[in-house]
Amino acid sequence: MAYLGLRARVIALHAKTDLQEARLRLGREYMALNALDRFDRVLLWFEHDLWDQAVLIRVLSLLAGRRGLEGKLFLMPADGKRPFMALPDTELAALDPQPLTLAQLEAGAEAWAAFADPDPEALDRLWRRATPLPHLAHAMRRHLQDLPWRADRLALTERQVLRAVAEGATSLSAVVQAQHAADATFPQTDLMLLDIQARLSAGPLRLLTPGEAWALTDRGRAVLAGEEKHRPPPRFQGAVPIRPDPPWQWDPRATGVHRAAG
Repeated sequence: MAYLGLRARVIALHAKTDLQEARLRLGREYMALNALDRFDRVLLWFEHDLWDQAVLIRVLSLLAGRRGLEGKLFLMPADGKRPFMALPDTELAALDPQPLTLAQLEAGAEAWAAFADPDPEALDRLWRRATPLPHLAHAMRRHLQDLPWRADRLALTERQVLRAVAEGATSLSAVVQAQHAADATFPQTDLMLLDIQARLSAGPLRLLTPGEAWALTDRGRAVLAGEEKHRPPPRFQGAVPIRPDPPWQWDPRATGVHRAAG
């Protein structure tokens, strides 16, 4: 499958792992999904954060319409605040698996189609609606908030990183701790934050100084203060292409996606 090959290349580049190893692991994971009908009961353990919700809708998009899974799929109830690993054993034992409904499967498939669309307007409409997946709307809104913002062109996570550095975080571990404290919906991994550091410390308009120590440039301080606008280097936010003059932006005043003129 062409998708798995492309996905494996992305994972290998991001995690600095062997491409063949990444491809084999993905293949095993998809084979496991294709074999779920062999089991009497399948428990889906997905938390409230953006990472888990994005994986959940991908899984549901693959399972929607599959025969042989009726009555076998159950969603474990997340409380929207704590990861499962933070729950004491007594609470874990008391969790009551909820049967996954057809409406939830269809909602997951619809959400994945919007998530994978280079036009973010469908996802912007989706998070505003009632959904049978309890944590989906909040997570999808958080995803869209990492589009460049209208005021300064910073993504929300980029702003969190710059603010952490401005407040004294000079190491990766300190930035991770500050970002996690600031954002329970999308706590970043160290690899994700290193990607952001590399992005913000590259080129003549860099916002962070290059090197192991995290520090703001003069331009970084000016952008964080709202005195200048960031020009984001090319990247993708989900499927949405980001450019220095981004056509798609997040408007915090309208609490939604804004399409720039031009």
